[in-house]
Parts: sequence; C-alpha cells; structure tokens
Amino acid sequence: MTDPREVAEPVVMQRKEIGFCILLAVFVCCMGAVNILSAKLWTFAGLAINSGIIMYWITFPITDVIGEVYGRRRATLVVWLGFGAALLIVLLSQIIVALPAHPNYAQQGALETTIGIVPVMVFASLSAYICAQTHDVAAFAFWRNVTNGKHLWLRNTLSTTSSQLIDSVVFNGLAFYLLATSPLPFAEILTMTLALWVFKIAIAILDTPIVYGLVWLLKRESAGPVAKAQSYSARHRLRCGKGVLDQLHNRRRIDFGSNRR
Repeated sequence: MTDPREVAEPVVMQRKEIGFCILLAVFVCCMGAVNILSAKLWTFAGLAINSGIIMYWITFPITDVIGEVYGRRRATLVVWLGFGAALLIVLLSQIIVALPAHPNYAQQGALETTIGIVPVMVFASLSAYICAQTHDVAAFAFWRNVTNGKHLWLRNTLSTTSSQLIDSVVFNGLAFYLLATSPLPFAEILTMTLALWVFKIAIAILDTPIVYGLVWLLKRESAGPVAKAQSYSARHRLRCGKGVLDQLHNRRRIDFGSNRR
C-alpha cells in the first residue's frame, strides 16, 4: 500500500510553489507598473510624494516573506526578475511612444508625458532598486541568523527600514545631485531624504502584520498535509501491527490445539 506521506509531499510542494508564483506575480507587476504610475505626485503632511513609493512598499515585504519561507536564493531571484521586468517595461514604453501616431490620435502628448522617461531618472530609479533590494535580502538573512529564526517583526523592520534609507539616498543623490544638470542644494536633498525615510519607516511598521499573516499562511499550508499524512500513517501502522499480532495469536491457538490432539 502507498505511504500517505508519499502522496502528501507533492501536494505540499504544489501549494508552496503556487504561493511563490503568486508572490512573484505581484512583485513583477509592481515593478512593471512603477515607471508608469510614478508620474503622479501626491501630498502627505506637506510632502510631495511620488506614487511609485506605493509599489516599492509592496515589494519589500514580499522579499521578506519569500526569504523567510523559501530562502535567500529564491528572494534574490525575485529581485533580479523584478529588475528585468522594470527594464523591459521601460524599453517597451519608449518603443510605443516613438511609434508614429495616427492623425486621429490626439493623446500623443499626454502619452509622452505619462510614460516618457528622463534617462537620469530611470538610471537613478533602477540603481536605487538594485542597491536597496539586494541589501534587504541580505539584511533579512543576516538578522535571521542572528536571532536564530525568531522575532520576525524585528527582522522585517530592521531590514526594510535600512533598505528604504538606501533607496532614498541612492535615488535622491543620483537624480537630484550627482547626475542632475541643475543640482539641488545638499541641505534640501538631505531634508527631503530624511522626511521620506520617516514616512517609509511608518509604512514598514504597518506592513509587519501582513508579513506575519503571509508567513503563517504559507507555513501552515506546508505543514498541514504532512501532519495529517503522518497521523494517518501512524494510525495505519498501528492497525497493521495489531492485525499482525492477531494473526500470530490465532496461529498459536491453532498450533496449540493441534498439539493437544
């Protein structure tokens, strides 16, 4: 008879891989949309905030969840796949903008404004992404080793907040100072970077329950079928063992009766 654990383990792997594919899809979608949706600015507490921060906020807890459940190698893979998706969207959007517009198409100017890019901004954005995300994966793995896999809230907060600081410093430093044709004053860049970092810290603290929920869900889905299979297998072995003992007992009774005759 087939061991139930042999049936359950493929089910476990299938559920884990489905969960990974969902997280990967969300991550890649966010990175693909960031260069388009970042065109809108909104205000919070007097700060002008790029809408791309929302997509970046979603990506950091995803890499933390993947690092916790699937390991650092998978998390690093997701980071580079997201980079490839963002780069591909940039290239495709520029091809679309460069195509000759139909005479009846009156939205060419709006399209160029929405998805047209400034090379410096794109370079700064992708550079900040790679620096921040690779640091986030490495920092999460480092704090996981330090805490022996405990205190998920602490590991998530420390890795995300430090990575968000790197993201803000690299992007603002490149886009508005080092590569800018008209650099902003250093004091203004520093104030803007620190203000946005405080905002990102608040977001990082808020995403901790989401990280806990996703990790619990994925690990629960992974452990459930195995535990059930092991329990079933133990009961099955107990019944089989009892059946063997009954057969031996009956055989001994038969042999004893034959000897008496």
